[in-house]
Amino acid sequence: MDCKRPLLSIEQVSRHYRNGDSLISALDGVSLSVQEGEFVAIMGQSGSGKSTLMNIIGCLDQPSEGRYLINGHDVSKLNTNQLAALRLKTFGFVFQRYQLLPTLNAKENVALPALYANTAKEKRLQNAMTLLKKLGLEGREHHKPSELSGGQQQRVSIARAMINGADVILADEPTGALDSTSSEQVLALLSELNDQGVTVILITHDADVAAKAKRQVHIQDGKILSDSNASNTDPVSENPETMQELPSIGIDEAINISFKALRANWFRTILTLLGVVIGVAAVVAMMAIGEGGKQQVVQRIQSMGTNLLLVRPGGANMRNTGDIATLTEYDAEALSTLEHIEFVAPERESRSTIRYRSQDYRGKIMATTPNYIDVKEWSLSQGVMFDQQDMLNKAPVIVIGDTIATSLFADENPIGQYVMMKSALYQVIGVLSTQGATASGVNNDEMVLIPLSTGLSRVFAGQYLNGLTVKVDDTDSLDSVEDAIRALLIQRHGTEDFQVLNTASLIEAVSETQNTMTWLLGSIAAISLLVGGIGVMNIMLVSVSERRREIGLRMATGAKPKDILRQFNIEALVVCCSGGLLGIAIGLSAALAMSSFNLAIALSWHPPALAFASAFFVGLIFGHAPARKASKLNPIDALSEE
Repeated sequence: MDCKRPLLSIEQVSRHYRNGDSLISALDGVSLSVQEGEFVAIMGQSGSGKSTLMNIIGCLDQPSEGRYLINGHDVSKLNTNQLAALRLKTFGFVFQRYQLLPTLNAKENVALPALYANTAKEKRLQNAMTLLKKLGLEGREHHKPSELSGGQQQRVSIARAMINGADVILADEPTGALDSTSSEQVLALLSELNDQGVTVILITHDADVAAKAKRQVHIQDGKILSDSNASNTDPVSENPETMQELPSIGIDEAINISFKALRANWFRTILTLLGVVIGVAAVVAMMAIGEGGKQQVVQRIQSMGTNLLLVRPGGANMRNTGDIATLTEYDAEALSTLEHIEFVAPERESRSTIRYRSQDYRGKIMATTPNYIDVKEWSLSQGVMFDQQDMLNKAPVIVIGDTIATSLFADENPIGQYVMMKSALYQVIGVLSTQGATASGVNNDEMVLIPLSTGLSRVFAGQYLNGLTVKVDDTDSLDSVEDAIRALLIQRHGTEDFQVLNTASLIEAVSETQNTMTWLLGSIAAISLLVGGIGVMNIMLVSVSERRREIGLRMATGAKPKDILRQFNIEALVVCCSGGLLGIAIGLSAALAMSSFNLAIALSWHPPALAFASAFFVGLIFGHAPARKASKLNPIDALSEE
């Protein structure tokens, strides 16, 4: 051999392992140089150190002492990504146990290293098919490893080693698990590759197999005993050129790998999904219920009007004696002169029995002015509202609610009929349309409206009111009008013997309370999502333990730790995001189903978006620890897993 710089140069390399207090030397001061294009067989019995030497040559392991150079690059100075680039481009591995991924077919197994070389999918599969044809496996490209014979699997392994145009083929006992015919075929393939200029390093314990190589190196007890054709072993200078790193595989490729892995263990994937699905569905359904309850309460309050001010007798600091002698109809007339006030409706109320013939109904009497229905924004289903003339005449006329009309008159037309109330007859001139109940549960459909003047003179004793309802023309003016009302009434009464209530602030207070309840429901449901996330982490840790050989193989074929980290992170995200989408669908369906039982439900995009984002971050956070564990695995330890 000439003295040109060798392709591989091992200089006084030792590899020690610690087993408890004992220090075991797998290699002891080994020096070996391999020129480009050589066919070298490294022979030795089990435990001689030949596999350790191959692992160091293939950058799967690093020496404890000494120096190893590849094309002048000192391996000890390379980072993990640069070592991965060497395994990807410089070396191709052929293992005794084939090390094919059982979830991939022959063509996909061959194309695996090209994936980490960022070769386009169509091109790498085409190149894989070309190699399979060349190795006599045409027609078997879609078969899984379990459907191939040992010799066919080993040829797939060789094709995989060749896919990236490796400079060096490292074959570790490639014929150890084959019959004699298959062994001859594999050795012939390796010889053919060597004839084409590929450097081949064959690890074997069989002298007949080693004889096929052009150079035989005998190793025993971690030392080289003989070398049939030693290359130049003089010290080699380092190559000053920087070792290039390859970019990581694309997100689309990582997602594709993740889906294949999850499909291969579909039952476990479903169980993992279940925790996320239940959590997301619970969040969506509970928040829909909470929001629906809030809207229902708010709607009831809004039926009172959000631009209303309620003036009630009795100051906030006054002792409640039962007296209501603070507000009068003249206060209502005074307030109606203020700016931004659209209507003022005085109110005096009581309960009384209304009788028509033999039918009785105990309703709520409200003595007020004609603009009361304008303040409340009510309407009539029949007849008319009493007017100012009725007020002046103290007319004995009434407008009744829908419930009273139905209860007393059944199918009769109530308009024009006379009813007995408070020992006096009143003529029905109108019927209110259905109004429903207030936020406090008062049934507006059992209301009886009479003119204020009639009520104060015939029904009620005294001239004082239960309150005033003020309708403001603009909600933006509520605060200023409230201040003006307070100032005017204090001026009229000489003291603050009244209270002014703002319905908008009431809605705000109720909304805040309901929001708290909604988030409480959502938080309780989120706990199940958190439990689902813990389940994801647990299952992913199990997955990493079960797939150690796969991880080691991917690293041996060029995957960087970052690629492994990304793959397992994406697997967790795929599980959680898929569970999130399914959970949203189930949660929305459950909410719609509950609405059919007259349960208040409010659907919006916020809860599903929040639930999906939570599922995404659950996958991101709880999937990272297993993914990091996978990326930190030693490829040698991982490949040795049974």
